[in-house]
Amino acid sequence: MAGESPGKRVLTAIRHRVEAHLPKKWWALAVRLRHGSKLTLGSGSFVHPRAQVIGCANVAIGANTCISEGCWLNVNHRDPGVIGIAIGSNCFIGRDNFFSSGRSIELGDYCLTTLGCRFICASHIAEDPRVPYLCSGVTRDDSISVGVNCFFGAGATVLGNVTVGHGSVIGANALVTQDVPPFSLVVGSPAKVIKRYSYSRQAWLEIGALAAGDLDANPGEQAYLETLRSIQPTVRLPWLAAGADFGSL
Repeated sequence: MAGESPGKRVLTAIRHRVEAHLPKKWWALAVRLRHGSKLTLGSGSFVHPRAQVIGCANVAIGANTCISEGCWLNVNHRDPGVIGIAIGSNCFIGRDNFFSSGRSIELGDYCLTTLGCRFICASHIAEDPRVPYLCSGVTRDDSISVGVNCFFGAGATVLGNVTVGHGSVIGANALVTQDVPPFSLVVGSPAKVIKRYSYSRQAWLEIGALAAGDLDANPGEQAYLETLRSIQPTVRLPWLAAGADFGSL
């Protein structure tokens, strides 16, 4: 590590420590032993042993993606051959996240979630209070779709039949119940869009400050994804943050 900056030496030490603790070549085997062979898992991806996946055959996780400690991925309707929860490549799903799918939940590549985020598009049927809600069945009409490279702050919740556009940032403790346009910054409960990113002006702009044409140069999702892949084809994930058993720094 001679000649490296102090910051880079710290990062290198973290990487070496994590790789020594759990070599990548063992990750797929460890996940299979804990979560079963039916889970679709991309190359280099990791599901923490203290995460729970219900409906493994209906869950697909891309390459180089981390599902952290305490996460619960719950597919409520496990139709053969139908993916209920899909998480893309180069994603980091923070600790204690909850996914509960109705029709489906899909997160695009390069998504980042932090502590305690929730993606819920299924609910127990509550039409008849004479029936125990535990026995009333679960809805399956709604879907959640999250575009490429979205960031969710601590405690953010996406609820119901919602699309979150690519490049968006969801603030801590925000409650998203309506569609979010691409390249949006949303905060609050219920969440509202307070800024949009303008490629032409290279800045996040307050909604009231947007002028005609400010968003015209913003790329579509596929072009945006191709740019991200060209810049960072494989993200170095913060494995140390995935679970307490990785130790402290």
